[in-house]
Amino acid sequence: MKTFLRSFYLLAAILTCSASPQGRITGGDDAVLGQVPYQASLTIGGSPNCGAVILSDRYALTLLSCVCSKGSDKPWPPQLFRVTAGSIDLYTGGVSIVVEEITINPNYSELSTGIALLKLTEAFVFSANIQPIPLANDNPIVGEDVEVSGWGRLTETDEYMQRTLQINAATIVNSDECSRVIGKSDNQVICLGHPRKNGICSGDYGGPAVYQGELIGIAAYIVGECGSYLPDVYASIPFNYEWITEKISA
Repeated sequence: MKTFLRSFYLLAAILTCSASPQGRITGGDDAVLGQVPYQASLTIGGSPNCGAVILSDRYALTLLSCVCSKGSDKPWPPQLFRVTAGSIDLYTGGVSIVVEEITINPNYSELSTGIALLKLTEAFVFSANIQPIPLANDNPIVGEDVEVSGWGRLTETDEYMQRTLQINAATIVNSDECSRVIGKSDNQVICLGHPRKNGICSGDYGGPAVYQGELIGIAAYIVGECGSYLPDVYASIPFNYEWITEKISA
């Protein structure tokens, strides 16, 4: 009984802590099934928490803050998490697999832009609706359009996440502007510009930014409010490329 109560209170605390990383692609359009087959959702204790990206049949990628308490880089127990892919409906359909192991890349410049590799207990069976996405080894040039996607709220004050996966476009911002927005120079991130009332909201953390069929970023945080005129910040996949590929191939 004591063991059960400890597990219950741990899960309750985690669900409380994870309430903040919930949001959505503001100003987006409904995705079509199979349009973004690499997009996955991450749930904790059965509750949707963040986005994730399918890298291979046994690995997915998400943001550090999606698997840890605020201010910490120590992951919660992996068995509390599930990765679901193959559906644009947040609550039904698709294939859901329990996480076996969580590995944090220790080379982050700050907790808000760290990434987490999720090893799954079973392999995804690939289909038209579930596919891995290749990793980009170089950032796109300034001004190029990229595709972003995710589920969740329109604003941080909305009570519920959106049921249907949203998809939208964003633009690569030059490094000087990115540094000005985040207040420092950081080659571990990329900034994506968008019109007002567009862009990610906090619960889209862990979700993908894709350029010409390759993953270039993982949604990390917003500057100001959701849908502001300021760029959104993504963890750079090219910066993390060698670490990710080494861990997956080990």
